[in-house]
Amino acid sequence: MGEAIADIMSSSLAAPWKVLAYGERHLVIDVDGGLRWLNETHVSHPFPISITNAVVIKNHLVATWVDHELRLARMAAISLDERFEQGPRRGDLRAQGNASPLQVAGATWSHTLDSEPVAMTCDEENVYFALWTRGIYALDVHANEKWRAEIPTYLTLQKRPRSDELLSLTSDEYLNVWSRGGGLVRLSKKNGELFDESDLDIQDHIVQVFKGNGHLLCSANGDIWWHLDETSLIAKIGEPVRDAVWD
Repeated sequence: MGEAIADIMSSSLAAPWKVLAYGERHLVIDVDGGLRWLNETHVSHPFPISITNAVVIKNHLVATWVDHELRLARMAAISLDERFEQGPRRGDLRAQGNASPLQVAGATWSHTLDSEPVAMTCDEENVYFALWTRGIYALDVHANEKWRAEIPTYLTLQKRPRSDELLSLTSDEYLNVWSRGGGLVRLSKKNGELFDESDLDIQDHIVQVFKGNGHLLCSANGDIWWHLDETSLIAKIGEPVRDAVWD
């Protein structure tokens, strides 16, 4: 493990943002949107801005690229069985912003988004993602839309400041829609219809949700809750959790 960490930090890759497993290989994504395989040195930037959501489904990386300064967003699928390509320079995007025709280099498909993507998850067949104020969508790996649904209205009923913001999506038997204030809405993964909703009565804002055989809910103050059938506070570490891996 020490060698793997050293490898992530030693190359020209910027600070790592996320590491995703693909079979026996590991894809390292840096904070500037750079991609490379662990233990390799070549870094590619298929699009010259940061990646904000990323999942591996079948043999593809499906991700979103967002630049708030340029008011620009893309969503694309890149084959993990092909060599990554180098995309345009950031300066090439500046003149036209989101109206630029430039897309993610080497992508199987690449789309311009007119609203910010705020959350993403996947299962073996579909990618599920949410666009700010627009809705929740299900696509297959070929970008065929399966369904779309409105942001659950339950998330707007919570009274604590910003508690109605959609924070995260996770996938199990249902599509779980989490809000910052501890709201949980479960949707059918077949058609996006509401299954149930609940308020977990967490007296803090959630900033991270990690899924394993249950869910870890982490607050900005370092409080950690375990949620399965019920929700219970299991730790207070005093600092926010940045990442977690189930073993």
